[in-house]
Amino acid sequence: MTLLTPWAGFFLLAGVVPPLLVLYFLKLRRRTMPVSSTLLWLSSTADLQANTPFQRLRRNILLLLQLIILLLLILAIMQPRLEGRQGAGGRTVLLIDRSGSMTARDAENGSRLEEAKARAREAIDRLHPGGLFSSGDGETMIVTFGEQADILQPFTDSRSQLLAAVDRIEASHGGSRIGEALQLARVYSTNTDPDNPDAPQILPAHLELFSDGMIEDIDDQVLRGETITYHRIGQDEPANYGVLQLAADRPWDAPGDLVVFASLGNFSSEEVEVDVQLTIDGVARSVQEVKLPPAQLKNGKSVPGRRNLAFSPFELTRGAVIEVLMLANDVMVADDSAVMIVPPPRELRVALVTDGRILLERLLSGFSLEELRVFSPASWKLEGLKGGWDIVVFDNTTPDTMPTMPTLTLGGIPPVEELRGYSNDKTGQVALQAAMDHPVMRYVNIDTLFVQESEAIQPGDEVEVLLEGSQTPLIFGWDDQGVPRVHVAFDPIKSTWPYESGFVAFLYNAIDWLGHRDAALVEQQRRPGGSLAFDLNQAGIEADLICPDGSRVGVQAHADGRVVWGPVELAGLHVLETGGPEGQIRIQQRSVLFPADSESNLMTRSSVQLGQDQIEAVTEATRGYVPIWPWAIGVSLLILMVEWWVWSSRVGGGVKPVLPGVSVPNQ
Repeated sequence: MTLLTPWAGFFLLAGVVPPLLVLYFLKLRRRTMPVSSTLLWLSSTADLQANTPFQRLRRNILLLLQLIILLLLILAIMQPRLEGRQGAGGRTVLLIDRSGSMTARDAENGSRLEEAKARAREAIDRLHPGGLFSSGDGETMIVTFGEQADILQPFTDSRSQLLAAVDRIEASHGGSRIGEALQLARVYSTNTDPDNPDAPQILPAHLELFSDGMIEDIDDQVLRGETITYHRIGQDEPANYGVLQLAADRPWDAPGDLVVFASLGNFSSEEVEVDVQLTIDGVARSVQEVKLPPAQLKNGKSVPGRRNLAFSPFELTRGAVIEVLMLANDVMVADDSAVMIVPPPRELRVALVTDGRILLERLLSGFSLEELRVFSPASWKLEGLKGGWDIVVFDNTTPDTMPTMPTLTLGGIPPVEELRGYSNDKTGQVALQAAMDHPVMRYVNIDTLFVQESEAIQPGDEVEVLLEGSQTPLIFGWDDQGVPRVHVAFDPIKSTWPYESGFVAFLYNAIDWLGHRDAALVEQQRRPGGSLAFDLNQAGIEADLICPDGSRVGVQAHADGRVVWGPVELAGLHVLETGGPEGQIRIQQRSVLFPADSESNLMTRSSVQLGQDQIEAVTEATRGYVPIWPWAIGVSLLILMVEWWVWSSRVGGGVKPVLPGVSVPNQ
């Protein structure tokens, strides 16, 4: 037991108890009165002797009761409590894990994070009881960690500030890394002034870790003189299932369709059946029942039972938000869904270089292009290269140098090292075999194609022949240092192709492959802890970022017209809203994937290893101080009632009469 304010009690004891005793020692003041007889002198003399100062006190129950009441009240003011463990060196650092696994709802106070916060409050109550006249000698610091560490409260002895800092802790969906948190604790605890490295050293702080123990870099850490207490949060093997990965692809024979693939994981020890739902822009499209195998132990680690799922292809020629949701009753919701964004097809800017021929111009004008501009060979040299085109088409013209843009050349031999002409003989030939698995040749009918004249070209090793002729290759495709190129070794006008539908299919495929080859089918899925970037194309524009939990954050574009926001805390869909012309709302979307590979395994560790130190988990929640002073006040009130009863019984509820001539005490 400790006394929070002992000196206050000692001073009160010295100031109250002696005056009480003096009151019982001092002689009462009397007034003189004439009497008619001396019959009462004997009793008056005895009474006078009893009130003579500094005589030995007779046994008095009222004095004893009053002394006990005063001592109990003094003890209550000293605020006694039963104390627990103290922080080393008077400084304690609370390390609170707020990673994705701490959102699991398998603890007494709801989620693991809420349980960790409750345990932290108990530790604060133990270290800083907050008595009426007390001031703690130790200091406490609060550090949270997930993908990165944050100092929520530097060292302080203020109980209210520490509790307020704990209340500000919010969940995140990132990984769990403690290395940075330990570095911060050492920096702030080894010097009295962290900004002054020459400040005197003090003893390392005592660390109190509140976590489930599933920390990614815990095995890489060592203690450097610190002591640590590990508070294990959560159950041993809660049932949890999650979406591990999400992907999409388009079938080669149906480029307008989309196939969604999902990798699912079971982190529990029993086989389960769950329903998995596919939604497109918030509308449910398909539900499948999936059986997930149980998790297994491999090399001492728990490996989730996996199942890969492919949904039936569906037509999607526009942009959409695709979500896969597990309709499971498990302890963590954050990993039950995954979102990916399929952007709309990008419209292309195409430059056509031709010498007055209109066939390709008419065909290309029928495609959905952002811009089609026709150049003559001369005007192309002057201003064509300044346009920043997505694709350049050379119609039976040969440029002096190939542009650093995707190109489609028809006729002649382009000035590249990958293609070499070896003969001037331009005999006619028929098409024999096409590479139908290549995107450029899909659905291209070459059965009746006859070429009147073609160039004899020897392709390099890195060039793929897309169409073989009876004499020489007719169509080539290759990658020129990251720039895709397609070359047709004959002039389409000098063939039967313009009269066949296969030519239109080839031209459409070539434009689509050249312009969209490097375009991602789905937008990149970010991870928590990173940042999100949005391009608003204008500096100073204000926008609202809507997070997956529905909260809104005001952001503003930088001087380059971009918005960069982070670090990202939550997994799911993030939407940026900006005002457009005539009150229209423009939105941009980004998806963030929950790190299920590291955070969905909800097993807890009974101990953590830091270097050579094996730290066992605390089996129960740390108890705070048990106050004793309320009991002291209660007992003093009870004794006060007993004292009043004794006094009442002695007095008898009235005042005895005094005979004339006898001196009586002043009232």
